[in-house]
Amino acid sequence: MKKLTRKEASKINGSVGVGQCLYKDPETGKTRIGCLLQPIPDCCGGWVYPNSGHECQPC
Repeated sequence: MKKLTRKEASKINGSVGVGQCLYKDPETGKTRIGCLLQPIPDCCGGWVYPNSGHECQPC
């Protein structure tokens, strides 16, 4: 058996892994895999969340 390429493995595995998401590239209009932005703690014990609609960014 030959080793699967990255593209072949992603097709089998559903293409989106943990911490990844799909976003539409504004330059090409194609859907691409990006990194999911997680909330980060602020100075006062609260959380800062990414703006709605901007949770997925290119890696």
